[in-house]
Amino acid sequence: MLPACKHESASQAVPVDTSLAVGPGAKQELILLNQHYGDDSLQTIDIYLPAGRSPKRTHLMVFVHGGGWMGGDKSDFTTACEGFVRNTTFSPAFAYVNVNYRLVRDGKNQFPAAEEDLVAAMNYMYAHADSFQVSPLSALIGASAGAQLTTLIAYKHNEKKNIKCVVSNWGPYDLTRMYNEGSSGVPELMNIVLGATPSENPEIYEVSSPVTYVSPDSPPTFLVHGKQDTLVRIDQGMELDSVLSKNKVEHFFYTFDGYHGYSSDQVANDAADKMYNFIAKYTK
Repeated sequence: MLPACKHESASQAVPVDTSLAVGPGAKQELILLNQHYGDDSLQTIDIYLPAGRSPKRTHLMVFVHGGGWMGGDKSDFTTACEGFVRNTTFSPAFAYVNVNYRLVRDGKNQFPAAEEDLVAAMNYMYAHADSFQVSPLSALIGASAGAQLTTLIAYKHNEKKNIKCVVSNWGPYDLTRMYNEGSSGVPELMNIVLGATPSENPEIYEVSSPVTYVSPDSPPTFLVHGKQDTLVRIDQGMELDSVLSKNKVEHFFYTFDGYHGYSSDQVANDAADKMYNFIAKYTK
């Protein structure tokens, strides 16, 4: 479900007539690849619409890749989305959305560019939900940098309450702490991605940190973290777990013996089963 991050360039977007998604076509599976939600070549999404979908029973499951905000690609989740949309265990309960966002390169697209992109991608799906014959009610799934983005969007940009739960895998949630306690190379990465150190611009670190926005109204959260993770330390997960508990937000903290990624297929499958049950519970 959650493959390792890798870097690939974005595919050329292929315009698709979204009218194909409506009416009798809802009885058939439809995959819309590289749909633009913005003008940049990286502002694209893949949309997997299951056969038999309907606005009453088909919710959105949205995937956001990792890669340190400077790499990675939605292709990291392509295999998972292709498998889910054809698996009757999961469909037509869900349609799947796989998101690309602008990456930090050559001093461009520093925060909050990626945050803005995720907001735009979600608004695109909300605006097209009726024509796609799906519900706007959503579950977000992110890994690493993608976990920071999904939790930030879920806690900070959920005014319509469409985001019903979020699944977050080994993400950083307090970016000042990430800078101060990170392993070799992490402070330099954060400086590049946010355009400053915490002492130079504490505000950008605060407004980009999901822990800043946790409240009693935050959606249920499924946290995953490896106990020996040295890139994004488990302290990040423990801090968010504590803040969620203080705000009485429904959540589950799944930990495993391993580093920045699943240690075995057995652990990955166990976590995936629990994730799906969690998502199914809160998107009813």
